[in-house]
Amino acid sequence: MAHTGAQHQRTEREAALRRRLGIPDDAARVLVFGESSHWDPDWLYTSEEYFGRYVCRNLDRAIEELLREPRRVYSVECLFFLRMYWERRPEQQAKVRALVNEGRLRLTSSGVTTADTIVPRPEAILRDWLLGQEWLRRNGMIQEPRLAYFTDSFGCSPALPSLLKAAGFDYTAITRVDGMYFAAADYESAGRFPRPGSSAELLAKEERTTDFVWRGPDGAGVLCHWNAFTYGQGDMLAHRGLTRIYLFPLAWPARSDRHIARRIGSYVAQLAPLSRTPYLFCPIGFDFNPPIPGLVELLDRYNKAVYPETGVWAINAGLDDYLELVGCHRQLLPVLELDPNPYWTGFYTSRPSLKRQCHELVESLLLAERLALQPGNEAAARTINDELADAWWVAATANHHDFITGTSPDRVVEAEQEPWLAQAAKTAQAAIERLRAGMPAVRRSMGRKADLPEWRRLDGGVEVRTPHYALEVAEDVGGAIVRAWHPETQRTLLPSVSNDLICYRDSGGLWRMGHEFRGGSLRELCRASAQPGRLEVRETANGLEVSCVSQLGGESVERVASFRADSPVMRFRVRGRAPEGCTVTAAFATGLRASLLAMDVAGGVVVRRREKVYVPTFWPLQSFWHGRDDE
Repeated sequence: MAHTGAQHQRTEREAALRRRLGIPDDAARVLVFGESSHWDPDWLYTSEEYFGRYVCRNLDRAIEELLREPRRVYSVECLFFLRMYWERRPEQQAKVRALVNEGRLRLTSSGVTTADTIVPRPEAILRDWLLGQEWLRRNGMIQEPRLAYFTDSFGCSPALPSLLKAAGFDYTAITRVDGMYFAAADYESAGRFPRPGSSAELLAKEERTTDFVWRGPDGAGVLCHWNAFTYGQGDMLAHRGLTRIYLFPLAWPARSDRHIARRIGSYVAQLAPLSRTPYLFCPIGFDFNPPIPGLVELLDRYNKAVYPETGVWAINAGLDDYLELVGCHRQLLPVLELDPNPYWTGFYTSRPSLKRQCHELVESLLLAERLALQPGNEAAARTINDELADAWWVAATANHHDFITGTSPDRVVEAEQEPWLAQAAKTAQAAIERLRAGMPAVRRSMGRKADLPEWRRLDGGVEVRTPHYALEVAEDVGGAIVRAWHPETQRTLLPSVSNDLICYRDSGGLWRMGHEFRGGSLRELCRASAQPGRLEVRETANGLEVSCVSQLGGESVERVASFRADSPVMRFRVRGRAPEGCTVTAAFATGLRASLLAMDVAGGVVVRRREKVYVPTFWPLQSFWHGRDDE
């Protein structure tokens, strides 16, 4: 239920917070404007282009505004560009350090980036926060953010609270959750949202709150705020027009008392029905927008002229200040195991080679660190952190929600992202080779013939048998598995064509699939099993490999299946590329009627509905999913 504005007994903690923020005792409703940067390191432009065109000038202006208005707070959402500014503008370092240490240049995370938390591995996410915090310490800045703000990530891991608590964070905030309306991103009216069965419906319609305790699968909980009206809801506070966003700015200043009062009234009308406490949060800060000039002065004028009539006190403060205030009413908030997915799902597999580079870089860096701790490498253990520092910074930067997601254009990927990853990988590999050379030689065991399963050629196919399973692969269905069974019990494992490739005409793009928006489509075009394919069988040191090359929309795509006698695991991989404008999926006929699926995500294991918001639903996972028949 929404807060009614009734007086209540405040704790000393809440009273002290209100005094610090200049909130009158009689203010029953408080609107907090949190102004923040949103500087993507390399999305439509490279980081150098963004810095030169927008970031340097915007940070100059933010510092000027902070020095002009001593009560003002301006937030920086990640450290990538703050470090670049620090290095390029040494004459500003003393001001930056002082403002950070005073808490007026406020950090809404210690992260190098505003990370995606769906695709990266947990270690990459945790290092992201650690590297940023250590950079602050090395440069004399004492802020240790308890907040991690995921301004624009396209969904978040449902186990994010577990990662946050492990890293020492108490608060978080998110924007994009499944089923919500986002202006200019959805080709429908706002009236068709939130989507039925979505997280947005849960928060906006059922719980009627933007604040909740978000609990992870292990029980860890953080206080969370949801920006239900985008992360730039208050950007037009002192402007008329459509938008101030850098891509297509169409706005002009409007600073009259009447205009400011009308804007604040509209924000309160949106936010109040979704508040269980006396506090409302209105974010300011779409992509690369400059600070609003004289923000504190505007709010002071409003409070003097309009507060006596409305009872709404408006302040500029940090998002963490807001969450501290809300935390004084934690008992009023719902506790939710929220899964804010699927928001967009196309990016789960966009640019798979780039994703592989990101993952392999982190694995190589971790291997180098482990090798430095082995006997014979004692000297390296003292220097390895410095040696790998730049490569780790790249690995953390790659977590960004427009980097590892694959949603940057070709020009940025080729000019900046891939070269960064290649150089970092070269650094990591050089360290690995040097450290291995200093270790005692280790005799490596080779694969043995005994690991190979039994197999035989059939008329137009291949049969493979292990103690764990038996299966038949057929050429007349394009090299797919036609059936699999248990060799002793004869129980069916795969009842029909499996490991088939299905090619869909997909009108989506790097972010989303075609069936996720009005006017789009995801339509089956062809499948590998519709045409015959020649099977190749190879006995290798790692097991038996059965492969087949198929034609999908004019592209050659190879499937390789690997089997070992000493393992119940079947391994499959696909080599090739999807035809232009298409998405390719691998299909397995499990025979299961499973409405719930268990899978691992960054930070834990969760259970999800088979379908949510979209049909079909594509779910992101780290390494496995487990389905069990409902019966």
